[in-house]
Amino acid sequence: MLHFTRLSILLLFLGGLATCNPPQLGRVQPSSVQSITSEYIQFKNGKTVGLPFAGQENVTRVFLVRHAEKGYGSDPTLTSKGVGRAHLLANIFKDLPLDAVYATKYKRTLETALPVAQEKGLEVAPYAPDRLTSFSFQLRRKHQGQSVLVVGHSDTTPNLVNRIVTRGVLERIDERDYSNFYVVAINEEGEKEVLQLKYGEVWAE
Repeated sequence: MLHFTRLSILLLFLGGLATCNPPQLGRVQPSSVQSITSEYIQFKNGKTVGLPFAGQENVTRVFLVRHAEKGYGSDPTLTSKGVGRAHLLANIFKDLPLDAVYATKYKRTLETALPVAQEKGLEVAPYAPDRLTSFSFQLRRKHQGQSVLVVGHSDTTPNLVNRIVTRGVLERIDERDYSNFYVVAINEEGEKEVLQLKYGEVWAE
């Protein structure tokens, strides 16, 4: 089992790259992710940053997002705005191979994950949002050295990040915010990096 040796939390703001531990979740507007390759992440403001552990072999990378904008009801579907965000997500991953796409068994998460899965020729695999500890171990064991996308909820997404890195650093996402985009990377030495980014239209209070 991978062991914790180092955790680096990186927040990308319009002014540049800031490092802090734990992350300070302020109101500063970050630049949205535009695309991801096996080497770098490109942002809409023209800046780029290297993908964690780029160039190293056997790196496990887990990309995590909350479902896109939803409607109302006990199991709502995505709104038209949410559908647009889901297709934007698929475009972001266009140049990066993925080995698996996961979502909970709710319409809003499945509809967010589906465009990405279709783009990659994958099925959307289910996971239980109330079994995040076992799921975090599954991700690290089954997908060691691979790249996967996990679509979740405002509470489960940051919670899963915390469990993957074995250290609680992120808080629940504001219910009005659908723009959070997390990257968790683990190299062969067990070192971990977490990027907390944004994609699409960014909510601001």
